Amino acid sequence: MTIVVKRALFGASALASALVVGLAGTASAATIGFNKTSTSGKAEVGGTYEYHVSGSVPGSQEKLYAGSFQGAYAKDKVAGDGYEAVLALAYQDWVGGAWVSVKNKVAVVNGSKSWTFKNKKDVKAYACDRKVGTTKLVNCRAAF
Repeated sequence: MTIVVKRALFGASALASALVVGLAGTASAATIGFNKTSTSGKAEVGGTYEYHVSGSVPGSQEKLYAGSFQGAYAKDKVAGDGYEAVLALAYQDWVGGAWVSVKNKVAVVNGSKSWTFKNKKDVKAYACDRKVGTTKLVNCRAAF
C-alpha cells in the first residue's frame, strides 16, 4: 500500500512539474529598461517595457503579445527652443483578423504615464523631437 501511495504522489509531482515547465516554455516574457535621447539630444525618453506571449493568431502558430509600459516618460532637455520631447511607438496590431501596421504613434509628450497593451507584435519605441504645434516627428532614435 505504501509503495502505491508513493508512486501516486511521485507521479502527481512529476505531472505538476511538467506542466509548470511546459507553461513557462510557451509563455516567454521579457522586461526591458530603456533610456535614450533623440539624435539631436533635445529629447530623452525612458521607462520599463514588459511583454509576454498572450496567445496565438487563430488557426496558426503565430504569437500574440500583451504587456505594458511602466513609468514611460519623455523629457524636453532644451526648454524654450520650440521643440517638445516625444516617446513614439511603432508596432503591428491584430485587428479584425489581420495585422495592421502602426507607425509614429505618439505615446507620451513632455510627461510620463503607464499603460498596458494586448494583441500586438514587433513593438518598438523611439525618442523623437517635435516642433511645438506640429505633428511631424524628427530626429528619432530607437529606444530599444
